[in-house]
Amino acid sequence: MLMENMEEKLKKALQAMDKEDYRTSFEIFQPLAEQGHAKTQFYLGFLYRIGQGVNQDFQKAYHWYSLAAEQGYAEAQYKVGLMHFKGQVVAKDYQKAFQWYSLAAEQGDVMAQSNLGHLFVEGKTGKEDFIQGLKWFNIAGANEDGEGHKNREAVEKLMTPDQITEAQRLAREWTEEHGKN
Repeated sequence: MLMENMEEKLKKALQAMDKEDYRTSFEIFQPLAEQGHAKTQFYLGFLYRIGQGVNQDFQKAYHWYSLAAEQGYAEAQYKVGLMHFKGQVVAKDYQKAFQWYSLAAEQGDVMAQSNLGHLFVEGKTGKEDFIQGLKWFNIAGANEDGEGHKNREAVEKLMTPDQITEAQRLAREWTEEHGKN
């Protein structure tokens, strides 16, 4: 009964967001987020980030995203990674961005998969790794990331045929293990 009531509240809050009634969404999300509900923590962080229904506050956005991320909520893990990548509210830290992107990517978050590819290709993981970069671009492209194909083509120009084959093998193995998600 309690879970059903929470799901009804969540549905009402999301419907209010669709209607751009952010204040109502905020008022519904906040108590649920304070009770530890990861999805509502993510959305509360989102409202703080965009400054709708509440004053924009990146520190609070990071706080709520982090709580949801720690519970394994993939979209929040991506956002925490992005904030570390950009140095938004927190120090720019590519290793932390990599850690959070990896967690989200493993759950099928397409943007995290694509951003992981960029971290590898650009050497922000410690060294350039075109094979791992192409692997993640292939996975993101298979999951309908519009940039995935463009990114893949760009990095393939820098690789040998054997490296491309290896990246494709790794992407195929990952997809078989995780399914297309």
